[in-house]
Amino acid sequence: MKISKNYLLKKAMKMVGSLSLLLAALVIVPTSTLGGYQPKCPDELLK
Repeated sequence: MKISKNYLLKKAMKMVGSLSLLLAALVIVPTSTLGGYQPKCPDELLK
């Protein structure tokens, strides 16, 4: 019983870890691409 409990715990932790990595990738990729975009500054502000 203890062996199967440890096995299930390890399996659940692996699933949680991979799910968190997937969610992190889904959050980081759009924000980094949007962060790379810099709008043009109007010429009157540069003077």
